[in-house]
Amino acid sequence: MMKRNLTKYLSLFLGGILLFSACEEDKVVNLGDAVGTWDLVGLTGTYERKVITKDGVANSADAYPLVANWVDAATFAGAAGADAAFVKAATAQTLAAFKAGDNAPGFPRTAVFNAAQLAATGIQMTVDLLDSKSKDTPGTYTVKGTYPSLRLDPDKCSTYLMLPPPQINDTGDWTVNYDTGIFTLSPVVDIDQVLPPFPDGKFKVNRDVDPATFNLDFLDRDGHDALYSQVQPSWAEADDRVISGLNALPVNAGGGWDPAATSDVTSEAYIMQAALAPWGSYLTWYALNVLGEVKTKKADVKAPLTDLNGDTKIDAVDMIMYMHADNLAGGGGKTAFGMPYVILVDSSNPVAPAFTNDSGSDWAVTGLATGAGGKLKYRIDKGVCMPVNETIQFKSLWNEKVVN
Repeated sequence: MMKRNLTKYLSLFLGGILLFSACEEDKVVNLGDAVGTWDLVGLTGTYERKVITKDGVANSADAYPLVANWVDAATFAGAAGADAAFVKAATAQTLAAFKAGDNAPGFPRTAVFNAAQLAATGIQMTVDLLDSKSKDTPGTYTVKGTYPSLRLDPDKCSTYLMLPPPQINDTGDWTVNYDTGIFTLSPVVDIDQVLPPFPDGKFKVNRDVDPATFNLDFLDRDGHDALYSQVQPSWAEADDRVISGLNALPVNAGGGWDPAATSDVTSEAYIMQAALAPWGSYLTWYALNVLGEVKTKKADVKAPLTDLNGDTKIDAVDMIMYMHADNLAGGGGKTAFGMPYVILVDSSNPVAPAFTNDSGSDWAVTGLATGAGGKLKYRIDKGVCMPVNETIQFKSLWNEKVVN
């Protein structure tokens, strides 16, 4: 009897195993190889931002100038007994100006993160691509972790990468087409989501390697007021508009602002330009006086500065001729800031006048009485905020996560 019962129980047990195995073998994965849990191991984002001008848009203007102010303007005004507001306005310099259609400064910008760089910046994402209930319905997904995000400091008008990175906890539907390689993402619409919707992502799964890999490329366009309609039904200006900010620039080896330099950005530096070659390529106290005098004399109704060298423009070349003539005649000319022409222009050779190069040191108020010059330090006190249309092309690489 006991042997018979044992045989019966064993038969039932083995039958259960066979039944369970048969169910496992018959299980159908409706959405194919992409179904699984994946960890982010590589990410490239190419950001494009185009400046716009548009009615009803925050910070909109006809032009967006980036202005720097002379650090010692107030000190000079106090020592010289000049009006501080006048000195600040007269010495302010526009470093760059942007208009609708221009690339926002610093863009296009590509950020590349490998696995080590993702870990170093605290970026971590895991996506669960859950299978659909049938071949005719989408699957659901969840994305959790942290993500890279460019943010705006509205007080400084500066754009920065947020660290530590913010949290992501997204959910929605997904579908794939293995014939076309198209991946579609449809986030739930009634809660805040990080990932944008997209109907035309490109994907590839490789299960011939261990761990399996999943590539997903997609275009984020929900921050673009013309392209948003490709992915979402409406545009909310207050929520969807991206504002780009700039309040600092990189500097070159000479300490001057240079957009092409690769150093960290700073809001205080020298101003350097090729046109300032007579003063070592720096905006110096002497250069500022000469260039300011060009503007003043061009606007002089009684005796305006004219094109003295016949090159069809009125600039510093004409001013050196004007100042040199005054020096030779003993006219005693001075600029609006009280700098004598005889200091600004060396007229020792009557046929070869030269601007005096004062770039050997920094300007100091102690040299004011003797007419000493020097390089001028400038500071961007207030950055410029520009509304933009933004797109981001993402390329991502994921490894399958082993779930125990």
